[in-house]
Amino acid sequence: MSAANFLLTLSCPNQPGIVARVTAELFAHGGDILEAHQFDDSETKRFFTRIVFSLPASSNARDLFTSFGPIAKGYHMEWALRSREDRRKVVLMASKFDHCLVDLLYRWRIGELKMDVVGIVSNHPRETYDVSSQEITILNN
Repeated sequence: MSAANFLLTLSCPNQPGIVARVTAELFAHGGDILEAHQFDDSETKRFFTRIVFSLPASSNARDLFTSFGPIAKGYHMEWALRSREDRRKVVLMASKFDHCLVDLLYRWRIGELKMDVVGIVSNHPRETYDVSSQEITILNN
């Protein structure tokens, strides 16, 4: 049985105990945290976190989603939980340095970035990022 990877993102008013409560819930469902980042915005007094974790195949992600709802409500969270396998639709926007755009497109083509590029907004000539084999809308200045 292999584990599945998930991504949890959330923000809420900052208060003590958020990390402890969130990670305890992940642990209760067999979750193993692979990566975690957090940030407190002192101006807005909001807490933000992004947690990548795995669940064993024997766990049900739907159960975690359901049990997390009351926690999120109690902390007034805006949150999202999704599988890391879900591909995101993205629009790439680039100006000045074409090497950044070329790098993103290369990583996308080799499968390193799990996303569907649906458009590019750029002031570079089309030849900069030869995408003839893909269906992408390109808007140039």
